[in-house]
Amino acid sequence: MKEFVLFLIAYILVVVLTPVAFVLNIIRKAILGHSIKDYIFTASIGFDQAGGSILYEQENWTISSFTYYLCAYKKNKYACMFMRFINFIFGKEHCKRSYIWEITKDSEDLENVIRKV
Repeated sequence: MKEFVLFLIAYILVVVLTPVAFVLNIIRKAILGHSIKDYIFTASIGFDQAGGSILYEQENWTISSFTYYLCAYKKNKYACMFMRFINFIFGKEHCKRSYIWEITKDSEDLENVIRKV
């Protein structure tokens, strides 16, 4: 029950505060001359990973990349059908490109952490 209450609180806070924080960060990025495009991309990945948490119970995977993993490596027929749907919307081999990007990015992030320690 505690987990459910925490989920509801987090969900409500995200729904209420995200639009405000998003607009304020866009303004801040514009003032500081930082890339708004990079910020929007990062925020999009975060939302996609939240979707992966809800859909697949995988907090560090986007929906597209984990769907590709399930189809390509676990031969899950439902994931393969879902992957075809995602690819139809976002373009040919979107899920595969997402998977490769995530694996590469995770490896680079890990190397950066190891170098800093």
